[in-house]
Amino acid sequence: GGTTASRVWAVVLACQVLEGSQLLRDISPDRTHSTRSYSFASIAVMLRRRITVDNSALAAVSLATIALFGEAAARTDLGDAQGARDCRYPPLSSILTDDHIRELERRHVVIVDNVLSDVDLRYARENVKALRSHMEKSVNDTSVRQDMILSVREGDHLDGRDHGDALVHCIRLLRGIPYLLGKFDYSKIKSHSYIVPRQCQLSRYAPDGSIYVRHLDRCNSTLQEMGLLGWLRASDYRGRVITAILYLNARDWDGGGELRLFDSNNSENKHRDIVPSGGKLVLFDSSKVEHQVLATIDEDRYALTCWTNGLLNY
Repeated sequence: GGTTASRVWAVVLACQVLEGSQLLRDISPDRTHSTRSYSFASIAVMLRRRITVDNSALAAVSLATIALFGEAAARTDLGDAQGARDCRYPPLSSILTDDHIRELERRHVVIVDNVLSDVDLRYARENVKALRSHMEKSVNDTSVRQDMILSVREGDHLDGRDHGDALVHCIRLLRGIPYLLGKFDYSKIKSHSYIVPRQCQLSRYAPDGSIYVRHLDRCNSTLQEMGLLGWLRASDYRGRVITAILYLNARDWDGGGELRLFDSNNSENKHRDIVPSGGKLVLFDSSKVEHQVLATIDEDRYALTCWTNGLLNY
């Protein structure tokens, strides 16, 4: 498993350090003499003795290990993320209120209907349908997740054109949420710690029974459980604190694909099913609310999601 592999690599690195230390001792000058007692020739002889096939292989493994863990640590979609204040979006202030934030604190979930006007929803739906050919299957196993996804940013240009004003408006709405969480003193997250990715994820579930099994959006596993490599690679997932989903389907949606939210305060499998009707905004605690997507049956189901990262207060 990941933990065992991490321990092996740690031993390899330790051996290499010890080997290097021994080499330095061997070529160091005799400290009992007032002058240096070695020459380049003596160092070359010592190196020839030390550079064996085993040592070379160990050095190669060590370098490969360092590169592997370096790649894992650098794997992130948050390299150019912004703070909450940088993402402030004034139109959101008339949508998300202090009452919504208090409900999010109490229940870990809040739902806001009709976030988009009929005009904005119609054009946003046209915008996302135009992106259908660019969407790809997620990296998850198909037994876990069966939708098609695309990372979208405000300034993207695909096929020589931008996403459209309506979709950009939706992206800005989702990315503006952390600013209001801070403004209304959402108590579950340290207010200074919000990290807002520049991209949102657009997903499409085909009307063929596509699902997403029950899961958490935040990785709560420990370093010991995941192993160092897996833990580093999951850095973005370990920092998720709020999930924001905006549905871009018909206002009178009746095609299945409900979002099933499980009660985080109940040990039983108590849940509620949310119809993904167009213009509906769902916010929930990424670290607490398990959820799944039920089968889509009638037409393509579209959702735009933004995950805010930060430091939990509990």
